[in-house]
Amino acid sequence: MVRSAAVAACFALLILAAPARGQAPSSLVVEADQIVFDQVAQTVDAEGQVRLRYRGIRLTADRVRFDILQEQLTAEGRVILVDADGRELRGRRLRYDVRLRLAEVEQAQAIVERVYVRSEQLRAQPDRVVAERAMVTTCDPARPAYRITASRVEIVPGEQMVAHDATLWVGERRIITVPVYTVSLRTSEETAQSFPRAGYNHVDGLWMDYPLTYRLGPVEGLLTGKLGFRSGFIARNTLTYPRPGYAFSLTVGRNQNEDLLLYDLAEAALDVPSGPLALSVRTGWFREPSTGMETSRSTYELRFSTPTIALGPATTFTGTAAYQDAYYGTGMRYTVSRADLTLARRLDEHSAVSLRYRRLVPSGATPFLFDAVPADDIVNTVGLQYGLTVPRGPEVTASYVAGVSYNFLDGTPSVNAGYGRRREGAYHWNLGAEYNLTTHAVKATTDSGAAIGPGTYVTVQAAYFVQTGQFEYLDLLLRSRLCDCFDLSLKYRSVHREIWLEIALAPDAPMAFPEEGPQP
Repeated sequence: MVRSAAVAACFALLILAAPARGQAPSSLVVEADQIVFDQVAQTVDAEGQVRLRYRGIRLTADRVRFDILQEQLTAEGRVILVDADGRELRGRRLRYDVRLRLAEVEQAQAIVERVYVRSEQLRAQPDRVVAERAMVTTCDPARPAYRITASRVEIVPGEQMVAHDATLWVGERRIITVPVYTVSLRTSEETAQSFPRAGYNHVDGLWMDYPLTYRLGPVEGLLTGKLGFRSGFIARNTLTYPRPGYAFSLTVGRNQNEDLLLYDLAEAALDVPSGPLALSVRTGWFREPSTGMETSRSTYELRFSTPTIALGPATTFTGTAAYQDAYYGTGMRYTVSRADLTLARRLDEHSAVSLRYRRLVPSGATPFLFDAVPADDIVNTVGLQYGLTVPRGPEVTASYVAGVSYNFLDGTPSVNAGYGRRREGAYHWNLGAEYNLTTHAVKATTDSGAAIGPGTYVTVQAAYFVQTGQFEYLDLLLRSRLCDCFDLSLKYRSVHREIWLEIALAPDAPMAFPEEGPQP
């Protein structure tokens, strides 16, 4: 039994812990104000500013006991554990099984998949975290703009978080209490979409929507409700049965398309994703309140997409394409073909040339307004573009573009040129012009913006026809970060007199532990 703190701290560096079956021995390193090593029992007791490293884990605490033979840790007082996967757990008391990678923490804090968790008791394994009597948030935990309190929270990293007997709070105001609240953790965008949003637009007026996900055995459910002061209450429910290689779903209720047109539906769908090719087959009954049209619709869609393909040391290809065919109970047929294909070649460090084909062309007729492709979105062009980007001082770049294009819709060629500058996070501006060689029409464009305060950026986008003196579009966009974890987005389309305002969870909100306790 060694009791001298100075001798013990040095001696601990030389201990070879008993290996788990099939594993090589791993060194145990312990630093502390006082260390006691029992060579017979093979235990280490350390107290006072303890720091321990073993098999990829790092631990700091006020007091630690480590059973070398069983590879089990017990720690107390301002405990911080960073496991072999880099996950950090904090608490007042910890029990950790190194072989099972199982941690049990009392008065715990953790950050898992962009989610902060504080609970009375937490159990963490590599594939699952379970917290009892917990609070969770994706905001700054020191001052969370919103939070969820629950009797039990289960987190599956990379998949989902499920809170039982959950209450959603905004500030100190309780918004809703539900038996089960599910949040997707697949991507930051899906996480943001799992929470209520609010805003204003020219169709709904003031609105708020709320998604509720749930499970019925192997079936995934999504119930979405939206309340608009002008459009009324919109609700739809989707049941999805996912299987390896395909997914079957059934949707019933009311929906809106991107242009905020309402329609009712009862539709069954089969989606078959398969590498770069995907197939979707749908059939159902639809009704459009604005026109009174009501009939069946059956569609199939083939989609192709590919990541960037290297065709040589300086040549790449990227592309997406889709073909959709719809049949209606009225006898009408409506097809839409889409494509966006780009062949690019880098000439040197600063310049490149690209050949791009874009297509969005409908044919036939549809009885529904919500199903029709807006005239402004129809495009069928091919263009050859040269681009040059060069530095113009610290963090500032200048860009030059010039190119030619051909419009298959009206059979006219055009030439274009542009110039702009950008300083990331501070400002950007681009000025361009396009000249139609057949009609001699000149269109001037701009996409310019600047930061007007911390976390706030405003952009103006416009296209102006010189001969007619009219704008094709004139849009004002503003994006601002609120309370660290909410984004405010504002878009005003002056030509169409349309406005969109949305407040939603920020998909990339910063996340850190509150400033307290020792650092590992």
